[in-house]
Amino acid sequence: MKNKLKLVSNLLNDFLRFIDYRSIFFLTSDCLPKVLEWYFQIWKEEYKYLTKKDKLDKWSNYSEISRTLDSLLQKIEERAFKERESYLFFEIFEKHAEKHKKQFIESEDKSKKYYYVESLFSIFYRVFFEAIGRSPERHDVWEHYFPKEWKITKRNLEENMISRISLDSFLRWAQERIWKTEEKFDDKLDDVSSNLFPEVEPSIWARILIFVFSPYGEDRVKSVIERPWNFGFAGRIRIYSGLGEESEEEFEKRRNEMMRLQERAETEKTFELASLLFKQQFSKENLEKYLNEIKKLRYLEDSKEEHKRLLLLDVFEKMLRFLNQQQK
Repeated sequence: MKNKLKLVSNLLNDFLRFIDYRSIFFLTSDCLPKVLEWYFQIWKEEYKYLTKKDKLDKWSNYSEISRTLDSLLQKIEERAFKERESYLFFEIFEKHAEKHKKQFIESEDKSKKYYYVESLFSIFYRVFFEAIGRSPERHDVWEHYFPKEWKITKRNLEENMISRISLDSFLRWAQERIWKTEEKFDDKLDDVSSNLFPEVEPSIWARILIFVFSPYGEDRVKSVIERPWNFGFAGRIRIYSGLGEESEEEFEKRRNEMMRLQERAETEKTFELASLLFKQQFSKENLEKYLNEIKKLRYLEDSKEEHKRLLLLDVFEKMLRFLNQQQK
């Protein structure tokens, strides 16, 4: 068996070395379904031995094949986004993920379950977060191809485990980028944050993430204000097409009202999600503490720091009002 697995590994590595010479249509339509199913079968064997004592030698036989299949999946995904095969990629990948999303291997002592989709999506998001912003099909991916059930909303988190995996993957990725932030605008983080969380107000959500994941010293608020912010500068694009034979004045009035109502709904959804995900950081007690600290800070009137201080002040005041209303 060991020799057969070694042969399989060598054949897969040979295919990987020449994958750039294959057409993207062949890779998605013919190759991707097979690679996904191979990956699932190898994953089962790999974790079957990984969860047992004294079986690491057998596990290693499968782990080498697993790493090669990881690379194959990543390469196919990268090329699909780059070469306009996103639709077919998602059609095949979604079907496979939904079919196997309840599959797991249990540890020998029954203390932990290893779900297949957690391994699968760790590969998927490793490519997706970095590649989607450069894809010529970016808009269609977010609006039509990326399954709505995989996006992160309160309801999806309650009903769909893949949405919870999306959340975990995003938070790990975003935390690293925010922690290492520089002055340069992070268009990847901005794009993913606003689209993966379809119900939030993007600029407020970005300030919340920056506050939660920024490194800080003794004075948390001061530390966050005085470091660079590199995403979340634009809100969501909203379109109002009118209601037929409106006058210009009526059109403008209805449009402004629609914008106001949408923004208010998004703001409430943002605070609802923040209080669910970061309950400890944004407790009523902590918000009152942050507000006291932020009101004591002083910066030059037209400085970047003063602008950020006022933005955080606005977020904390609105979030505190939201929590108070929820408790009534």
